[in-house]
Amino acid sequence: MSVKEIIGKTIREEREKKGFSRESLCGGEEELTVRQLARIELGQSLPSLIKLEYIAQVLDIDLATLLAGESISIPDEYFTMKYQLFKFPTYGDEERLAKKIQMVEDIYEKYFDYLPEEELYMLELVDNTLDYRSTGKTAAAEDVFEDFFKQLFLKKYYTVNDLLLISYYALQCQDKDYDRSLLKSLEIKVLEQEISGDEYYNAEILGVLTAIAGVYLDHAEYSHIKRLSDRMHVIIAETQQHSVKPVGLVYDAKYYLYAEHDVEKAKKCYDLALLLAQNFGDPVLVSNIRMEREIDSI
Repeated sequence: MSVKEIIGKTIREEREKKGFSRESLCGGEEELTVRQLARIELGQSLPSLIKLEYIAQVLDIDLATLLAGESISIPDEYFTMKYQLFKFPTYGDEERLAKKIQMVEDIYEKYFDYLPEEELYMLELVDNTLDYRSTGKTAAAEDVFEDFFKQLFLKKYYTVNDLLLISYYALQCQDKDYDRSLLKSLEIKVLEQEISGDEYYNAEILGVLTAIAGVYLDHAEYSHIKRLSDRMHVIIAETQQHSVKPVGLVYDAKYYLYAEHDVEKAKKCYDLALLLAQNFGDPVLVSNIRMEREIDSI
């Protein structure tokens, strides 16, 4: 039996021994959904230590009992590839998108059997998002990841994967009519998330703020953009992610131009965004800013 199967079998046996149904163990499904537990028990996915700790706490048993003498470890090389995946911006460039898609495929090929459910879920979210950016044809995020999407409205504190899912959902809202009350409720929760010591988390907060701002931009709802870009600038300053600042400045420019009709402020934002992008030496970002500036005739 594989590690996944051994741990899953042990969890099922301990749950049944304690008299818990899957539904009662998962409770409000804030930490673990019934479907996730079923996949774990069937040996289809490897639980993360966080989920194992939750299960052990509910069942009132030692974590070691659930591990059944097995260990869950991820090769260090995986985290190097994951870092590269998160830190490589595409800005919609086709070549960069293709390169990033290949990164995901390489990770799947090398580490699929070693990764717990959360990491595989993360890769699936990134893969779907990249596929949508490339083709525009993937199924709706709220349908593909139905269980996880429902959890978004039950949680107060989001994980990196929660933020990735919201980014994916917002990206799809940019190209179609969307449920304004639903997106608004997610936006409020995102704006309430605190800066973390986790570099991936902070990067993805910026990613989801950018994606939601993109919805308002594409639907010409310019007055909603500023609160998102303001939060972006706070996070950028506190986490030193200065490479994202030009993107926030472009959103500022759009807000000032179309919501406040202040051409001079919009011009200053574009000037600074372009200067920073040139200093960072990213030709794709520079090209995108120039294109947006031409669209706005500034």
